[in-house]
Amino acid sequence: MPRTKPDPSLKSRDSRSKLLRRHNPYWQVMEKGRALGYRKGEKGGNWLAKYYDPLADPTRLQVKLGAADDNSDPDGKMVLSFSQAQEAAREWFKVAFHKATGERIRTGPYTVANAVDDYLEDRKKHGVKTATRMRWDFDARVISALGDIQASKLTKRRIEVWLEEVATSPARHRGKEGKAPETEDELRARKASANRIWKNLKAALNLAVRERKVQSDAGWKEVKPFKGTHAPRIRFLNVAEQQRLVNACPTPDFRCLIQAGLFTGARESELTRLRACDFDETSGAVFIEFSKSGKQRYITLTAEGLDFFRERVAGLQADAPIFPRISYDRTDKRNLGGWSRAELSRMMAKVCTDAEVEPMVFHELRHTYASGLVNEGLPLIFVAQQLGHRDTRMVEDHYGHLCQSAKADAVRKLAPVLGIFQSAGVTSLKIAEGG
Repeated sequence: MPRTKPDPSLKSRDSRSKLLRRHNPYWQVMEKGRALGYRKGEKGGNWLAKYYDPLADPTRLQVKLGAADDNSDPDGKMVLSFSQAQEAAREWFKVAFHKATGERIRTGPYTVANAVDDYLEDRKKHGVKTATRMRWDFDARVISALGDIQASKLTKRRIEVWLEEVATSPARHRGKEGKAPETEDELRARKASANRIWKNLKAALNLAVRERKVQSDAGWKEVKPFKGTHAPRIRFLNVAEQQRLVNACPTPDFRCLIQAGLFTGARESELTRLRACDFDETSGAVFIEFSKSGKQRYITLTAEGLDFFRERVAGLQADAPIFPRISYDRTDKRNLGGWSRAELSRMMAKVCTDAEVEPMVFHELRHTYASGLVNEGLPLIFVAQQLGHRDTRMVEDHYGHLCQSAKADAVRKLAPVLGIFQSAGVTSLKIAEGG
């Protein structure tokens, strides 16, 4: 317990009884910018605490801690002695510091769970939209296994054991455990998930090192992710399948959402946030203000896509949604004007069945869009910009194999003719069997 800082005028009932009754409290400075106060009233006094930091926002905070033990014995909660008031003030100073600066004061060892909390706060501060998804992954796979371990005591072996446990554990579907991975593709997918979670955890631990909350990264610097996990099966539709999918849509509003996904490659969350003012007819592009990475971008439209969006925004107010939910929701019984993830999944399943297309989720329209651009020979950096990626790595991983035919056509069409060889018309002879 911290020592009680002495103050002859406040330490006892007798000394406080000699003070004059006034509205302004009697203050005892405990540390710079932090003080304990006593306000004397007609029937007894009250303890107060105040916090001041000229660089914070707000700069001043004040709170009533409880009644002084002028007329009653202290109970440590509602009625406080001088020493209890100091202890309560010190606890409140931690709360005030967090309110004023956004940072937390922690006591005890700095654990993996602390590093995760700090990392998620940092991600939210920087506008990263995936912080909530990260929290789900951390809670499900990290906190229960590693959360209580002191970050500075993590070892390479302990993390590798944890990674193996995650890679062999059942996948989670809507918060519930599924079956353990069995097939080669299922094992690859679980290893890829383990790598993704480890990448985020390592980023959290490295942030703790940069902020000097952990002394060194020696415990995890040498941990390697699983290899051979970047070969996912990417689904994409050919033109005929895209047409059947659009024609099978049961409602006009869902058909428009599907069309927009095929014209832009945007995520469903990006499309449902679009407002009429986000369509720029002059430049022929759609502005995505809020994306998964927090990065804004413009998606250049094809001539067909431009006609589609021009017709969609005709007559709309600038802040009106381009793709509102209009049709009846059979499960919710309400029309809130938006699309839920569950409703989109149900609609996609039905449309795929009716269109005689292998079942797929809405996000695979994004793969269809990207593969179409790659197949037509669009430079990968342009494809990455359309999708909102920072560089071409993701595009190369997912669609690089589609570049070969487009590359061959481009090389034969665009490479210069050197004129340094003249064919003599010689052809190879086929050797007859048995000759």
